[in-house]
Amino acid sequence: MLAVAAATLAPDGRVIEANAGFQRLLELCAPEVIGARATALFAQPSFATLAQLNGGDDGDIYSGPLTLGDPMKRTQSLRGRVWRVNGEIRLLAEYDVDDLDRLNQTVLELNSDYASTQRELAQANLRLRQREAEILALSLTDPLTGVGNRRRLDEALPAEVKRAERTGSKLCAFVADLDHFKRVNDVYGHEAGDAVLAAFGDCLRRHTRASDVAVRSGGEEFIVLMPHTELDDAILVADRFRASLAATRIDPITHPVTVSVGVAELGPREQGPALIRRADQALYQAKAQGRNKVIAHFSPAVPASSATAARSTTP
Repeated sequence: MLAVAAATLAPDGRVIEANAGFQRLLELCAPEVIGARATALFAQPSFATLAQLNGGDDGDIYSGPLTLGDPMKRTQSLRGRVWRVNGEIRLLAEYDVDDLDRLNQTVLELNSDYASTQRELAQANLRLRQREAEILALSLTDPLTGVGNRRRLDEALPAEVKRAERTGSKLCAFVADLDHFKRVNDVYGHEAGDAVLAAFGDCLRRHTRASDVAVRSGGEEFIVLMPHTELDDAILVADRFRASLAATRIDPITHPVTVSVGVAELGPREQGPALIRRADQALYQAKAQGRNKVIAHFSPAVPASSATAARSTTP
């Protein structure tokens, strides 16, 4: 279907009269179009070129293809006639509405495809970030016990020490080691030993907070960092964990599985490795005193009147 664009323009390009087809090209509606300057609407030939052309006997100054529209948005190719009457420039052109509608539909489809592609890209980026987070979590997790691995401790320990120094909050750590674990492997086999370690990790997760950092530091030894925790509270948590593990039946083990635990609180200007060493010393004391115990190692900065060198919690 063909449509007609008709307009009368002043020599400076202002619109004097225009039909709906021309208004559509100018993207203005009457009466807004009257008086509007339409020079920029003429892409090829330009309005300046048309205005300079001399008219024939019938006033015609141009006949042929016209490219009209906003060059920054959309232009339309038409075939038309331009002539001059009493100094005014008159235009009559026709264009294919169906072709324009098809073009508009194509633009809409392209925009829709672009929006869909953007959504898919955003979803793909989200899945990628989630996968990266999963891979990172796996790289910091011990697969058998489900707690962190040594790399997780190496990352968390200096960060937690700095946080405690910056905020003035307490930081405790406990080191736990299964009692007679070699005997379990020797008597029941390594599969049973793995079952014990898995149960140990599960029990440890149940007795620690999300803010705590529980890791398997190697073999049957585990370390837990407890931010914002006083020493007495850390001792209570460690002892509840010890008692819970001792009460857990692990097939095919016929006897209680026990653990020895050493606890320490970060001292003034103390670094992470020193904190772990003191907790480890308390663990050795628990082993030496019969196992299945929790012993706390106090910082040298704690006054002797308020604490002894070590505190023992036994079943």
